[in-house]
Amino acid sequence: MNITKENTGDLTALIKIELTEADYKDQVTKVLKDYQRKANIPGFRPGKVPFGMINKMYAKPVMAEEINKKVSESLNQYIVDEKLEILGYPLPNTDKTEEIDFDSQKDFEFYFDIALTPEFEVKLNDKLKVNYYNIKADDDIVEKYMKDLQKRNGQVTNPEVAEETDVVKGSFVELDENDKVVEDGISNTAPIDIDTIKLKTEKKKFVGKKVGDVIKFNPMKATKSAVDTATMLGISTAQAEEIKTKFEFTITEITRTALAELNEEFFKMIYPQDEIKDVDGLKERIRKDAEGSFVAEADRQFMNSAVEALVDEAKIDLPDEFMKRWLLESNQGKVTAEQLEVQYDNYVKSLKWQLIEKVLIKDHQLEVKEEDVRNHIKSYFQNMSPEAQNEEADNRMNEIVNSIMQNQDEVKRVYDQLYDAKLSELFKANLKLVNKNISYEEFVKLATQIN
Repeated sequence: MNITKENTGDLTALIKIELTEADYKDQVTKVLKDYQRKANIPGFRPGKVPFGMINKMYAKPVMAEEINKKVSESLNQYIVDEKLEILGYPLPNTDKTEEIDFDSQKDFEFYFDIALTPEFEVKLNDKLKVNYYNIKADDDIVEKYMKDLQKRNGQVTNPEVAEETDVVKGSFVELDENDKVVEDGISNTAPIDIDTIKLKTEKKKFVGKKVGDVIKFNPMKATKSAVDTATMLGISTAQAEEIKTKFEFTITEITRTALAELNEEFFKMIYPQDEIKDVDGLKERIRKDAEGSFVAEADRQFMNSAVEALVDEAKIDLPDEFMKRWLLESNQGKVTAEQLEVQYDNYVKSLKWQLIEKVLIKDHQLEVKEEDVRNHIKSYFQNMSPEAQNEEADNRMNEIVNSIMQNQDEVKRVYDQLYDAKLSELFKANLKLVNKNISYEEFVKLATQIN
């Protein structure tokens, strides 16, 4: 056997495998003799079928299978031995590989195209600027959160007639410009806090209504909030911003909550560990909690922005022709050439980031161990349901963790999450962070536009 490599481009090469009869003959004979031992053919005792008959019956398919195995194993071993960093996997070159005749051929030549991983540098320094958004809880959010706390701890009733501070639950159905129901349009069941409707003319439509009444209105126009509209209709904020027509809303339930009184007893019930004496103190504590809860979203957006900046900065070239061919072959029946052209730029960005990520993990010796994954899973359940630590509780927790560790998809998700956290900290320590204060509403709009 002889294997050679010829460069066909800056990032592509052709591998030629020359196979002689000596490379596969012994293995073919061995397999055929095994067939002979196991053959059960009428007129012959088991294991006594003449080898010539077995050879005549099975030689060609066995030869084809063993040659394919030999070629595949040799190709993979050659890539390992030569330390070739390749993209995707080798693709047969059908133009150079001639049609095979297993009846007459003894020697064979096989050709494979490969794509080589490009060489590039990843520099993490303060020359690369990335925005970090400090999401602030403005007074409106604090007031909203405080009222939510009061409502959750207030007395609930179901009045017959809706008032401005009530919550009405019902079903949404999308209408067209002629106020006709759109077939297969958006529909959802959700509650509406009447008080959150900003447009007074729309808010008035709900006041005085009863169960069974129907209201036609534009949720986006009424709330002036893509976030609230998306929640009502069960759609994305981007879709919500495109809402132009009305929806038909049928009331199924009216709920009224008498707000819990803002006093020291209430403060102690909500924050038992704090010494809150007045409403201002409560608001500041709520603001701190709200902004703390926004950190994960800010970090996620920072990570996305850092990845985008690094991909642009790295200037990585790819063998596009090969990659498109490989993507079509590896996703046969799932994507067409036309669809690939539309999606290719997004795939390229994803592949470039995978290459950069691999380099960063190696250069900065980032590591996530199985123990880290187990501890992450364990901490999640402990936070969800804290209980006294004892041997029985530990055994129960270990059983849960062991069960989850059997799910390879979930384990991979946690590994990726932990690596992302390490990379995020690496970026924060080395890149130039441009801190920008922003309200939550502004952040949602910004994130929708960027992503």
